[in-house]
Amino acid sequence: MTQFLAVSNRKGGVGKSTVAVMLAHAAAAWSQRRVLLMDLDTQCNASLMLIGGVGWERACRAGHTIADYFFDRFDKVAEDESAYVANDVGDVAHPRLAGGRLSLLPGSQRLEDIQGELLLKHSKKDLEADAIAVQVRGRMKRLMKHFGHDFDLVILDCPPGLSFAALAALDLAHHVVVPFRPDFVSQFALDRVAMLIERVETAEQLASICLAERRYSCLANCLKGTGHERLLIDQLTLDHPLLNTRLPMLDSIARAFDWDETKQSLEQKYADAVPYLRALHDEVFGVQQLRAISA
Repeated sequence: MTQFLAVSNRKGGVGKSTVAVMLAHAAAAWSQRRVLLMDLDTQCNASLMLIGGVGWERACRAGHTIADYFFDRFDKVAEDESAYVANDVGDVAHPRLAGGRLSLLPGSQRLEDIQGELLLKHSKKDLEADAIAVQVRGRMKRLMKHFGHDFDLVILDCPPGLSFAALAALDLAHHVVVPFRPDFVSQFALDRVAMLIERVETAEQLASICLAERRYSCLANCLKGTGHERLLIDQLTLDHPLLNTRLPMLDSIARAFDWDETKQSLEQKYADAVPYLRALHDEVFGVQQLRAISA
């Protein structure tokens, strides 16, 4: 069964794309899964990390991005989507006989515009605005789900905003990883994204859902090791499920954003961050597998 894992937070600048790419590399290398990373963020950071600026511009010119896929296939029956996917991406080399591989559906700065065009196009039909929005969102969800035929794991790198694609991704995901930086606004950001994921409207409704039964796990990221951080994290554990893994602020993780034409091993790329990545991989996909089985 294909597993869909979203990486999301309503707040920007918390390392969503970096965490999504790290998990994609780890799943392909260590779990030997066929992994697709779907870049739904108009900043396209995950795409730049996996194919570089030149590769991303080439995909845009060829019309092989997530925006093109949604626009081209929105009103058509399911067809071969392989033209939109870049295979063997990233600058990490996997063992020659390993079953895992990493592919990318590149992001696009035009994605929000395309969603607006699709909404306007369907607004001509005799439907209420809310019904049209649900229709567009549902169709995007089905188009994302179509990739499940070819991959074992689909990682959805979500934008901070509430686009139709982001909402569709949260609906589709078996589990959601929510990276956050332990600062003053984290509590509000986690509350907001948690209510979206759990499909509730109030904090009271969210609180009524047992932490162990929620579809998301929060990941403390970019930690400096201060007492203030520890205090805030302890407070957040009362209201949200937190992963035991915590990512410190390391140069090796920051440098992982830079794409290199030369392939390297996972250990070379992530250096002293490898133990943290291994812990994150084992914990996230242990949770992910349980959620997928029970879904």
